[in-house]
Amino acid sequence: MNEWKPQSYSSNSTPIEITEQLLEEKVVILMQGKNVYGDPIYAYVQLTLRNLYQMKQAVQKGENFLPSDYGTVLAAGTGEPSAELRSEMAVTYNMYDVPKPVAPKVELPKAPSWDD
Repeated sequence: MNEWKPQSYSSNSTPIEITEQLLEEKVVILMQGKNVYGDPIYAYVQLTLRNLYQMKQAVQKGENFLPSDYGTVLAAGTGEPSAELRSEMAVTYNMYDVPKPVAPKVELPKAPSWDD
């Protein structure tokens, strides 16, 4: 058995014991990215926590992979998932829709012109 401490671990946090049973628990995630042609794509994937960890390592290494290498693809497509599909996944798999983070708007200083 392993002990896992979240990155935000503090003296008030409780370490979580990682057991084989926990690693075999299944979750459903929404993956979004771009295909080799640069088109936006998505896939709802059901996988074990063990495979989720392995997939995370592949992503961090920049490796190419198919979501089906790590679990069962429940739905996939180009662009964004429709509202109906999001709703179906929320009801069927108890998923929560988390909005994408918005990059902060950074105002760059205006470059001086030659006339200044």
